[in-house]
Amino acid sequence: MTCLIWRQHRGQALWAIITVAALCLLAVNFGFSAAHWLAGYHSWLRQLAAAGCPPPTAHNGAFHVRSAAACHALKDRYPGGLQAAFASRYNFAILMSQYGLPAAFALIGALTGAPLVAREVEQRTHLAAWTQSVSRRRWYAAKTSALATGLAVAGLIAGTVNAWLQHQLTAGDTTSSRWSWFASVNLAPVGEAVLAFTLAVAFGALLRRTLPAIGVALAGFTVLLLAARWSVQALTPASETTGPHFTAPPGSWILGSGTNAPVPYHPASQYWALQLILLTALLALAAAALATGWHATRTSPV
Repeated sequence: MTCLIWRQHRGQALWAIITVAALCLLAVNFGFSAAHWLAGYHSWLRQLAAAGCPPPTAHNGAFHVRSAAACHALKDRYPGGLQAAFASRYNFAILMSQYGLPAAFALIGALTGAPLVAREVEQRTHLAAWTQSVSRRRWYAAKTSALATGLAVAGLIAGTVNAWLQHQLTAGDTTSSRWSWFASVNLAPVGEAVLAFTLAVAFGALLRRTLPAIGVALAGFTVLLLAARWSVQALTPASETTGPHFTAPPGSWILGSGTNAPVPYHPASQYWALQLILLTALLALAAAALATGWHATRTSPV
């Protein structure tokens, strides 16, 4: 079975590895670029201070300007201050990091999983594959477990790299928090890759056509991922803001908004617990999809 899996899926494995490696290299490039940009920004702040120029956040106050021409030349280097200048330069990187990685693994998982059963039926090769000494159960279990494990490892690597990039990006975009990246870093891509793959396997076995299975799997993945993220955010136990201004502790995941009223939030200490809950939910959905795919494969006529 190992040789069969390798011969049939080495092309898919190769382009999946190339795609994930390219995404990781792009993230590393963005991370080092953002770190270099921030170092330049802080150097610029020191130059402003040395010239006696007001910093970009100053709205009033007395400053001993040594050279008006120097201040005029320096102030246009980072228009709008840290957040505005950083966001205008790295807006694409932020969007790619938050939404691009889950979308990439949705495509990789769907394109890998949909042909697993559907292509065998379309090309009539299931007549040989399911009537040999290897049972249909072993054929299905070996293929799905090997490919799902490979996708999970790729998701873990990409999620780790994306978490590193998130630290670089939040250092510049001061209004962002790591909760904005909750579904695209650390453990989340593992569950997303496996869920997209198993949904595609199940729909491929049900529809027995590869292209329709890819489309339906992508739509189902989007709905289930949004539902799982909402469930983790809204249905897990949360704390409420207290104090005179009802302010949440730093690094919290704010679940609502209000003025002079308690607001629910998840404290920063719950981050990894919620990541594990999201991963468990996605893997549970993936297990259900695999069971559905197996039922359709088992009952499919040869």
